[in-house]
Amino acid sequence: MEVSLAKTTWLLVVGNDREVIQTIQSCFAPPHYSCVLASDGQTAIEMLAKLPFSFVFCDLRLPDWQSSELFRQGQSAAPQVAFLAVGDPADWELAIEAMKAGACDCLWKPLQEAPLVLSVKEVLEKRRQRQEQEILRGALEETLQERTEHLQRALQQVDEGQQLLLEALVLVLDAREHETHLHSLRVQGFSQLLAEKCGYSPTLMKQLSYGALLHDIGKMALPDAILLKTGKLTPAEFQTMQQHSMHGYQMLSRIPYLQPAALVALCHHEKVDGTGYPLRLSGDAIPLEARIFSVVDTFDVIITGRPYSPARLFDEACREIRRCAGTQFDHGVVEIFLNIREEEWLAIREMVTKRCAALSSAPPIPPAGSLLEKHMCIPSLGFPLTKL
Repeated sequence: MEVSLAKTTWLLVVGNDREVIQTIQSCFAPPHYSCVLASDGQTAIEMLAKLPFSFVFCDLRLPDWQSSELFRQGQSAAPQVAFLAVGDPADWELAIEAMKAGACDCLWKPLQEAPLVLSVKEVLEKRRQRQEQEILRGALEETLQERTEHLQRALQQVDEGQQLLLEALVLVLDAREHETHLHSLRVQGFSQLLAEKCGYSPTLMKQLSYGALLHDIGKMALPDAILLKTGKLTPAEFQTMQQHSMHGYQMLSRIPYLQPAALVALCHHEKVDGTGYPLRLSGDAIPLEARIFSVVDTFDVIITGRPYSPARLFDEACREIRRCAGTQFDHGVVEIFLNIREEEWLAIREMVTKRCAALSSAPPIPPAGSLLEKHMCIPSLGFPLTKL
């Protein structure tokens, strides 16, 4: 009895049992098959390295090795090969060891052609199924990769859209209190850098970055007489100014994805010694994101300057931050801050400056009439809305 394969298949027969060898050679004859003989395990391993075998028939009793050792080494050397054990029924314990070591099947002596061919067909069918599964898995992985990349692009677009929307809110405040937009973008970048050095996850860094961008959004609720006052605030005015932290928290906490950011708006004026506002929190009671932000917020004010305080050098800013560690700032956060090179801070500052310069050079807004005529024509009437 013969079984046909699509191409020439190499078979390795390991052992010295002449009846087994003859039966296998009879079932798997040329030209479809090429049978190679190896009398012992060492020779079999050497042959596996030289020829592209598809099957190995190995006697359970070899003159030099345990058959299970051949299966283990053979699987390691040629994982694509199917190993089948051949032995006496009395050697069932050796057969179990062989199966544990990687044999696909065990055929009993005297070897019969029908069980032999059936076993090979079953191995071939399993191999075909495995190949189909691998092809299907590859196709699924490719599809999953494409879907993942598409989702990542979509999420990136959502993130960019959220960033632009939040920046638009800051620009509304900037229209009243100038420099708010640039300051907010700088401290957003500074916060992400310091948070990364503190070991924040990307998710927490994003939440902190939103809080940094919107930390002063509560100032939108303040009257111009206080927000835009150039002189010193009276005690009553300063008390009103302090309420911007609570106003910001109330605004942001209503939006689910900005609730973590709301804590930055609420607590960014708290001090670790308990003398800050609005809640007079101290130490670890202040959220870590607010402790991180308060350092970079002060840092940006020092190196950028204000109308009432000229800009100072990087080293001076670091000395001031260090001086306030333990009173205004968290010692651990300050220590990490001081280990960041000046070039890293300046790179963020330059990036923000370039981005804002690019935005300021955008094309001017067309006259209102031209926008209406272009985009607000009513098709059913056939003339622009401006003529109604």
